[in-house]
Amino acid sequence: MPQITGETAWLAQSLTKNYDRQAKPEAAKIKLNQLASKLGFFYEKIRNAVDYNDEHLIRRNSLKRLINRQITFLGEKDPIKISQAIIHEFIRAKYLPNDTLPETDIEEVAIIVAKYLLVFHYLGQSQPNDIKTLAWMTDLLVCEIDEYLFPNGRDLAIVNFMYGEMVKSISFTQNGLDEKERGLQIYLAALRNLLKADQALTRYLLFKLYRPDWNNITPDAAKAFLPALLGTKYKIEINLNHSSSYQLGQMIKKQAIFFNLLREIIEQNPDQARIILADEKLLSDKVTELCNKNYKRIRSRLVGSIIRVITYIFFTKTVLAFLLELPYDRLVVDSVNWNALIINITFHPILMAVVALAIKVPGIQNTQLIIEEIKKIVYGQERKLIYKPRRILKPGSFAFIIFNSIYAVMFAVSFSVVVWILHKLHFNILSGALFVFFLTLVSFFGFRLRNFANQFSVMPRKENLINFIIDFFTLPIVRVGQFLSVNFAKINIFLFILDFAIETPFKMLVETLDKALGFIREKREEIS
Repeated sequence: MPQITGETAWLAQSLTKNYDRQAKPEAAKIKLNQLASKLGFFYEKIRNAVDYNDEHLIRRNSLKRLINRQITFLGEKDPIKISQAIIHEFIRAKYLPNDTLPETDIEEVAIIVAKYLLVFHYLGQSQPNDIKTLAWMTDLLVCEIDEYLFPNGRDLAIVNFMYGEMVKSISFTQNGLDEKERGLQIYLAALRNLLKADQALTRYLLFKLYRPDWNNITPDAAKAFLPALLGTKYKIEINLNHSSSYQLGQMIKKQAIFFNLLREIIEQNPDQARIILADEKLLSDKVTELCNKNYKRIRSRLVGSIIRVITYIFFTKTVLAFLLELPYDRLVVDSVNWNALIINITFHPILMAVVALAIKVPGIQNTQLIIEEIKKIVYGQERKLIYKPRRILKPGSFAFIIFNSIYAVMFAVSFSVVVWILHKLHFNILSGALFVFFLTLVSFFGFRLRNFANQFSVMPRKENLINFIIDFFTLPIVRVGQFLSVNFAKINIFLFILDFAIETPFKMLVETLDKALGFIREKREEIS
């Protein structure tokens, strides 16, 4: 029977360790009034509903808004007051527990805040108009406070484990990267694919690689480092935007599936983890069980997402038909094209349903491949991965012009075919524009749903003539849908109103209410 590696044993120990900060029983706890906390939690729920995102990003976005309000909008300079506002609001929003955290946490977070206030002051004097660097350092502040309040030891453990395995397994061919750069790009790819780390978090963790003492740096050492700050920032951005970053990330993307499943097995069976990993049969059974569970969850969520998208598109198109198309036909065109109207209402929901039916969740073959690879990782068997970078076309080169011309032809052909068909069906300009707009969005939604369904798929995509033809005609439409979806999401009037007209006065009202309730409680206690 094969033996688990020392690295795997270390991972099992690291993932079953308790990283939570434990307050001493005799320590004074931070306790807030329940009424004020409920109001804060209610607001946070509304805010998150308007701006949906992943859980860890929701929390950090909330923290960033809070810091910007305290430092930029209110001009607060006292680290203790800023720290207190952060922790109190996070307790009210139920990101942190009430009557559990020691009051010393306020002082600890204040130390972090004071360090960055020193940096902000330096930037204000040396780079008064450099808003980007100020925002860059604010992101670091947000990540450091988030790391202190919500320890991420397990996340970093699985990243370090994957990093070690990938360094051993990947062979680089025809690549100008030196060993240090290779290791750094593998580490960044692991962060992005395992933790879904955004730019802010990758910058922060990379910053800590350049300054390992940053979390515990003294004020004097921080002052001495400030002149080198912009140079460090420049190095980090060079690494984040390295030419190999995207291609290596795509290669490691499927590898992350094995490590995430291994993490799930260990965390779901903390007491039995070592026994399961040491037994091939038990490990195979657990991987199969977990894969089937994930496939079932994906299938269930996929059905729900498809129903919501189809319902949303159908009702939106129906409303637009009666609010825009019908009046336009009567008032401008002077005749109603009922065929075009019906097609515009029904076509896109039907297309979405057809695309959805073609989406398949991974099956037994996929599970078997996952089991084989996880066993190789756990038992230290050799894994060979070849990284051969694709040639990047230089702007202005002959090949660049040729292939981009072909891509432009793809756009022209795809949309010309659609416009020609709409013309034959006697669509007017407004009806046609709405049809194309929703066609691009539906295509993009379908693409995203297919990616969601394949998040545990490690089987290579089949390349054949049919897939090539489908890609040729649909890729331009999907890209336009992506552009429209991303840019329309940025224009969120409700978000603008909440952030700039409601949040600050509401949070100040909650803070005042909390103080007033505390005052009344003190007076009541005096009487009793």
